[in-house]
Amino acid sequence: ERFHEDVVEDFIDEYAAGRTPNPCVRCNERIKFAAVLDRALALGFDAVATGHYAQRLTGADGSAELHRAVDAAKDQSYVLGVLTQEQLAHSLFPLGDTAKPDIRAEAAARGLLVADKPDSHDICFVSDGDNAGWLSEKLGDRAPNHGGAIVDAATGEELGRHTGTFGFTIGQRKGLRLGRPAPDGKPRYVLDIEPVSGTVTVGS
Repeated sequence: ERFHEDVVEDFIDEYAAGRTPNPCVRCNERIKFAAVLDRALALGFDAVATGHYAQRLTGADGSAELHRAVDAAKDQSYVLGVLTQEQLAHSLFPLGDTAKPDIRAEAAARGLLVADKPDSHDICFVSDGDNAGWLSEKLGDRAPNHGGAIVDAATGEELGRHTGTFGFTIGQRKGLRLGRPAPDGKPRYVLDIEPVSGTVTVGS
């Protein structure tokens, strides 16, 4: 119930408002290091260990410090930036000082079935990876605008139409389906999303 309310519903509400949420940050903030950690401490445990690629080091003043993982390509410290000093003090990140290939090798040596599991890049509660389709289904009548114009930031010209602002994120480059390149040949990006009017503004 906490996950649904604090992560899933928040994800839907943010997209409906024209913003691009990061559900992993919200999950860490409100579930893993709030609900789970609070429960663990209440049960008498010292800390919660997670599989995040990040490091918790001790500063010169004795405080807990969040650092990037040794494996820079897998670093997840950015999604843990919301943690408080108290939460960090009771968190362990045992993968943070090891490269991903070494983790896979150890898993294989131990006979764990996940040793060759592909890396996940999708949102855990959107099983097929189709965020726009999932949002369209979940928003239903709550969707602020099911269609609208895609306009050029510089000229105001309508370049195309879309079926819902929730299918776009700020900074998005792929999947705009405009059919023609910009006059200068450079890629276009989503610069602004206005859910009430349904306008998506793109530009360099």
